[in-house]
Amino acid sequence: MRSSSKKVTAARFLGLMLTLLFSGGKAFGQPAFVAGAARVNITPIGAAVRVPLGGYAARRGALATGVHDPVFARALVLGRGDRLVAIVSVDLCFLPSGIVQAVAQDLRQMGLAQLTGSRLFLAATHTHSAPDPLAMDPANTFTQPKGWSRFNPQLLHWSAHHIALAVKQAYENRVPALLGYTATQVEGLNRNRRDDPVLDKQLTVLRVVRRRDLRSIAELVVFASHPTLYTAKMLEISADWPGVMEQAVEKHYGGVCLFLNGAEGDAAPPDSQGLTEEQEVDRYGKAVAAAVLRLIPTIAYDVPAPVETWQISVTLPQREPNGLYLAAAGSLGISVPDAQNRVKHLMPSTTRISFVRIHRLLLIGMPCEPTGALGAVLRREAEQAGYHPVAIVALVNDWLAYALTAEQYRHGGYEVGMSFYGPQLGDVLVRAVARGLAHERKTSAKE
Repeated sequence: MRSSSKKVTAARFLGLMLTLLFSGGKAFGQPAFVAGAARVNITPIGAAVRVPLGGYAARRGALATGVHDPVFARALVLGRGDRLVAIVSVDLCFLPSGIVQAVAQDLRQMGLAQLTGSRLFLAATHTHSAPDPLAMDPANTFTQPKGWSRFNPQLLHWSAHHIALAVKQAYENRVPALLGYTATQVEGLNRNRRDDPVLDKQLTVLRVVRRRDLRSIAELVVFASHPTLYTAKMLEISADWPGVMEQAVEKHYGGVCLFLNGAEGDAAPPDSQGLTEEQEVDRYGKAVAAAVLRLIPTIAYDVPAPVETWQISVTLPQREPNGLYLAAAGSLGISVPDAQNRVKHLMPSTTRISFVRIHRLLLIGMPCEPTGALGAVLRREAEQAGYHPVAIVALVNDWLAYALTAEQYRHGGYEVGMSFYGPQLGDVLVRAVARGLAHERKTSAKE
């Protein structure tokens, strides 16, 4: 059966190459499909290295003591003609308020206004050892107590500029390309830290190669797992295990590997095997890379239809910081009124959900950390609408913290303490995704 499948794939590939050869690179009269990728170091340099690390309140605002491994913005620009999308993976814990706007402003100044709005799919990897996003948040005007990161406009501008620079370089690197993708369920690479029965085990891999010689341009990897192998004791900047995974894939193929986190709200790496933190980061990152490398040879390449992107606006429920959050804030010396005020100023009242469709593959960019159960509901909605595979991507273009189902919210836990919109948030997001899917079907029907 496998041999027959390989023959079919080879025959399709040969037919595709002949079509491209005699069509001058414009299959079916459409502009050529192109793609380009780039990687830019966004690690603050010089005196700016003395920035707080994000991810753990237990660090109490401790400044980074150095750089263990650099953090990057990795960008992939692909599409046809003026219908392009920039997919960007950024080594940050989350995306602070204002950074998307700052990146978009820089892109406009670079002459790339066409890669803003719905055509900018900006995602944080969720490493807990990168510069603190709160220090890049213009809404963060709070200075009390000790241990709370202060807004640093220089850090915001530095980070936004270098993220935009990655997009610009990817745009300039575009060449005629072929694309393929696949997805599978993998066992043993993540666990549900809430002990809930539902876990996002889907590993989605998209690969883009140069049409001329089939050399790698980029690999896009979507998988759900918290980059928290480095604990609060880690005081150096690091991309955590996603950086190890990306470097391993890049070393093997020579392109740029972008990691996007999946429905990771309750997904964590398997329990430690008694290794040091550094050893575990290396072991686990290479284990995920090995799963990616096993999957890539099964991909069949083609010239995809135009890439479609769109966004859906969402009015969020009333912000409701719960008792778990208020207790945690109190441990930092923050009063209840002050804690409530911080939520009001730092958490948005509206947001957007981002969609990228490449043939039948659909990326749903959530501005939050959805749990596996919520992600399963979202994926089912999209699959019923005819998309496959469907990759749920966390922390895209905004930050709402955690999003759970109503049942999970009632059961409590750490994730509930970091969910600021009450038990109805999950249902609101599900309805918004359903609206987004209906919107795209209507648009496609008109075309």
